Amino acid sequence: MIDLIEPPAERDLPPARAARMREELLAAARGPRPRISRRLLVAAAAVLTLIAAVTVTLEVRHEDRTRILAMSPGELDLSLRQAVQRCLELMAPQHDGAPEPEFVPVSPTDVSIAARRGSWIQVLFLNRIGYMACELQLKSGRLSSGSVGGEAWPHRGWLPGPVQRLSLSSTEVDGGSVSALGRVSARVHRLVLEHGNGRTTTARLHDGAFGLISRTDDVREDAELVSYDATGREIDRRRLLEYLGQFPHCYTDPAGKVIYDGPGPRCLPADPWTR
Repeated sequence: MIDLIEPPAERDLPPARAARMREELLAAARGPRPRISRRLLVAAAAVLTLIAAVTVTLEVRHEDRTRILAMSPGELDLSLRQAVQRCLELMAPQHDGAPEPEFVPVSPTDVSIAARRGSWIQVLFLNRIGYMACELQLKSGRLSSGSVGGEAWPHRGWLPGPVQRLSLSSTEVDGGSVSALGRVSARVHRLVLEHGNGRTTTARLHDGAFGLISRTDDVREDAELVSYDATGREIDRRRLLEYLGQFPHCYTDPAGKVIYDGPGPRCLPADPWTR
């Protein structure tokens, strides 16, 4: 007798017919293959695109909030190390082998300060010959543009007072969010940026150099750098946004010779720089 839920024994059927019946029964047992709606595929792709867009937006926003101040090569993060390399490329000799006349030869070991304020990066190189300042901009994590400048020291061992600003970056012509780099004498134990509205930002000092990034974006045109000695006494006050090379006084070397021009009539002694 033949069981109705089983196919006839293969020996009672032609081989080809038995194979087809077995394949049909197995397919029926597995059921139909699920079909994925095209609408679902399109929706999934849209979600992935949205996630990617959100990720990029978050990265940009995080980039805009970044504040890094490195006072030596050992403190550089990845973005600052890449910036140093890009700065060195910008300062490399041209194809004719001759460097730009105003460029001072520097190396990665000459990095004194590097600052990142949002998408803007500054690097200050100091050595025995002179200094080089480099400014770069990040866009979506990539270095997109840059500028460099510097000079040989006119008087390496002397400063125009306790502090000398060598590099400045700001979001506005008259302030905004700022970062400033430069050098200081051994007299300076504390350096503070007074924003001009009651707020302040304290600079970091290391090995004769200073760096600061304003904590807020409200630095005004009349903001001042204020220096204090070890006793907490104010020893110098000068405008942050003055032109480079514009000093509040004239300064003389120990022999009384004027080495930094500025307003008189009485000149002040220049501060030694022993870095």
